[in-house]
Amino acid sequence: MMYLIKLRNLLNYFIYLLIDLFLPKGTGINPNTLLIVKLDAIGDYLLFRNFLSALKSSKKYKNYKITLCGNIVWKDLSVEFDKNIVDEFIWIDRKKFYKSIGYKFNLLKQVKEKGFETAITATYSREILYDDLIVNSSRAKIRIGSEGAKDNYVKWKRNLFTDKYYTSLLSAPATNLFEFNYNKIFFEIFLDEQTDIKTPRIDISQVSLSFIPSKPYVVLFPGASRAEKIWDYNNFKEIAEFLINEYSCNIALAGGEGEKDISIKITTSLPGAKVFNLTSKTTLPDLAKIISESELLISNDTGAVHLSASVCRNFICLSNGERFGRFHPYPQEIFDKAYYIYPPEIMDNLDNIELLKEKYRFDSNLDINEIKPQTVKEAIKKILG
Repeated sequence: MMYLIKLRNLLNYFIYLLIDLFLPKGTGINPNTLLIVKLDAIGDYLLFRNFLSALKSSKKYKNYKITLCGNIVWKDLSVEFDKNIVDEFIWIDRKKFYKSIGYKFNLLKQVKEKGFETAITATYSREILYDDLIVNSSRAKIRIGSEGAKDNYVKWKRNLFTDKYYTSLLSAPATNLFEFNYNKIFFEIFLDEQTDIKTPRIDISQVSLSFIPSKPYVVLFPGASRAEKIWDYNNFKEIAEFLINEYSCNIALAGGEGEKDISIKITTSLPGAKVFNLTSKTTLPDLAKIISESELLISNDTGAVHLSASVCRNFICLSNGERFGRFHPYPQEIFDKAYYIYPPEIMDNLDNIELLKEKYRFDSNLDINEIKPQTVKEAIKKILG
């Protein structure tokens, strides 16, 4: 299976080379235009977006027209919260960009015709088949990216295929840092000035809701992007029962289309008047507002926890440890209301963070369902009293 994926990716790259040959010449370079390419997930975006304001107010780029080429999954968040910073958006459906030759051609043609003066990819783990191709096809006079992760399994691929697409690659720390700190370092080098941004934040004061669960309520986010990151729904059900019985809390179930089945299973087993199933019924700005007015968020390792941090609300995150250090746990100086619960092998070694950051830097084969509901209940007691 892995061999087939690699073969498919290589074929995709060569198809791109053909597409790039047939792209129109473009209309030349438009001065003071900047393209930012950011195509990763919701959590990555939330740990990046505050640096857009530093970019807009910087000595170097304050008079530039800024275009953000982003992942369509977080479109409603960015349009709502970045509209006063970003002048224009280009949205990409990653699945279509990978699979559809016509979609890829039209998107790259659109980017090239803009005639950007400068193009950057603000992603530490640059993706050869996404970020790098778009920056290259922009034909911007200045093309800047990060040297990226020093991982041998991907570094040689960038060296061979796409490092040459950039006029400059900014140095990046080899150590395993939290993603917010990677972004801070990148932008301070790129702008050649320090920023005073210390934590991810979004201003939800202008978000108005037509509906909000009856208070007090706790938000549960029982889904995740992959099966190995999902705590069993029966565990979430037990936690919901605990919150209802011990704290008289209502339950708001949140998620997208992928969480519908899980949420229905949980909802049908709980007292109806106490459960609000919001799955696939809210926008991301709405969800941010709902989390901000909750008592607590309890979630698998998803973008929801970064949304919670961005609105400064307590959360409990359940994780099997994958990407330890880079995306979790939050450093105390960035956000001190985050509670992480891992399988016992990690929990028993939390006094040796550097060891865990090295061991689980990329992946983890630990079973998330080794986490017991009682451990989560103890964490709830610490937060809610």
